[in-house]
Amino acid sequence: MKKIKMYPTKEMGMSDIFSVVLSGQNIEENIRNVSYHFVIDGEYRSDPFAKSILGHSKFGSRKTKVRHGIELEQFDWTDENWKKIPGKEMILYQCHVRGFTKHSSSGVSAPGTFLGLQEKIPYLKELGVNTLLLMPIYEFDECMRDSEGNFTGKLNFWGYTGNAFYLAPKASYSSGKTSPAAEFQQMVKALHQNGINVILDMYFVGKTPEFVLHCLRYYAYFYHIDGFRVNQDQFSLDWLGQDPMLSHVKIIGNEWSTGNCVSGEPTFYEMNDGFLVDARRYLKSDEGQTGRFYQRFKEQENGIGKIHYITSHNGFTLRDLISYDIKHNEANGERGRDGTEYNYSWNCGFEGKTRRKQVLRMREKQEKNAFVMLLLGMAVPMLLAGDEFGNSQKGNNNAYCQDNLTTWLDWRNLEKNRETFEFAKRMIWFRKKHPLYHQVRQLTGSDLSGRGVPDVSCHGREPWVADFSYYSRELGILYYGSYFGGQSLYFAFNFHWDEHEFFLPDVESDKRWKILVNTAGEECVEIEDGSYILAPRSIAIFEKIEDRPKEKSGRHSKIVSKSANKKKHS
Repeated sequence: MKKIKMYPTKEMGMSDIFSVVLSGQNIEENIRNVSYHFVIDGEYRSDPFAKSILGHSKFGSRKTKVRHGIELEQFDWTDENWKKIPGKEMILYQCHVRGFTKHSSSGVSAPGTFLGLQEKIPYLKELGVNTLLLMPIYEFDECMRDSEGNFTGKLNFWGYTGNAFYLAPKASYSSGKTSPAAEFQQMVKALHQNGINVILDMYFVGKTPEFVLHCLRYYAYFYHIDGFRVNQDQFSLDWLGQDPMLSHVKIIGNEWSTGNCVSGEPTFYEMNDGFLVDARRYLKSDEGQTGRFYQRFKEQENGIGKIHYITSHNGFTLRDLISYDIKHNEANGERGRDGTEYNYSWNCGFEGKTRRKQVLRMREKQEKNAFVMLLLGMAVPMLLAGDEFGNSQKGNNNAYCQDNLTTWLDWRNLEKNRETFEFAKRMIWFRKKHPLYHQVRQLTGSDLSGRGVPDVSCHGREPWVADFSYYSRELGILYYGSYFGGQSLYFAFNFHWDEHEFFLPDVESDKRWKILVNTAGEECVEIEDGSYILAPRSIAIFEKIEDRPKEKSGRHSKIVSKSANKKKHS
């Protein structure tokens, strides 16, 4: 470069704003090699609006001074085929870019990068998820430091820190074949071409509302991002809802005081631990949870979208939720003081990894139960990456500082737990295909149209008699098909440690109930005395179908598993 000039713009009345002019040969071709930083009154200053950071291409780099790069490349979005997925159609998948493919078993050409994630698109499509929620992808300082700025020896793997450059995609998440910005754009384009939307988790600390809005607009415009998860204390809700660009993207927070809709579609979504706690407690057969879970399972958006999850990056994975009673965070170096004490988990009879067949069978059943509870409720579901094939963090429920095999997905588990993967995929496919999950109107729990049966109704072991007593662990939920233009569905939950007899409600007598799913995994046979037996800690899903092979002598049908006549067991 021949010269760099800086001109104060005093003539505009802004003496503290400067412009820089670069001149020289082949500037655009060599712009990736140009860097800058600020020195004001002899003190080094960084640029919070930097679009690129140089010299940090290796994750865990301890460099303290930051070199800012200049981003001038124009990305070609031709043939992107960008389509916004409606809220009720979303199936979220929370993912860490580095951890998703960093393990050697991932089989990608650039592990731990945007390119590596892009190479896994065929897998995401096979699973059936259609919206990625990516943990921080912007440039953050992963080297954790003490109050004097000294490296503590620990890495912030997650990226939730205020020491960040929010407008710059993380250089260490790039393969280096192109700029981080271009590689990130190419990944987003490829995801959009395959019908997958992208939502970014943005954790702002100490930023003005103006900066936050500027940052979100930049990602929405320059990177075609479909939505953001944000910490709500950092911006103005009124500004967000009125912004002409951001009012068209999805904004996820923990709780909203008011909703915002564009063309009837909510743009604000709530993501809190309410469903997580109630679902986990019901799954582990705690007392007094039946009524609470019923309300959670059937709740829908009402101006504000609802996102349900049983696991997320913060806490146990699903496999650990059914394998550990307590956290095992010793590797974090905090003597077990970190991480929540309230996991609402159950190890199914043995702490940690085991070969005991009885324990493994129970865990397999509990895993399937969790997938049904999450993926077939009425709210938008969010799956944690790796849960679909039994990913474990060995009981660590706060793996924020583990950049190693603890947090890197081991893709060998996909074949080891193929049945788990296929079940999760089947539940996602069922959700996509069944009209219950695509209706426009809200379920009310009443028969507003006079069709003889409420749109959704609650039952116990006996039809039309809900049991929300403290000791009840049995629940039936009927979705009446006439209200959503499909076949009626009945969910039967038995989270007691004994098998129990259930009666199906007598509706649409010209049809018969057919069992679609039995998480106990046992073959079922139909008999004629008006009831069915549900195995301990299991879920059965029934559908009303047209083909009625023969007349029944009773009012109901009975489903008996192979274990129905065995001695009851806990």
